[in-house]
Amino acid sequence: MFPDTTLHALAQYQPKTSADLLDISGIGPTRVENYGDELLEIIGQHSAP
Repeated sequence: MFPDTTLHALAQYQPKTSADLLDISGIGPTRVENYGDELLEIIGQHSAP
């Protein structure tokens, strides 16, 4: 689904919005549209409080 470098960036930067996702290399508008809500939900569930 995503290359390792993109997954590492997601874990490091922990985006909170769709706009934040677009700042990550490997994630463009189509991926945000298709997976953005789910990604943000998963990241939110696993973020430090």
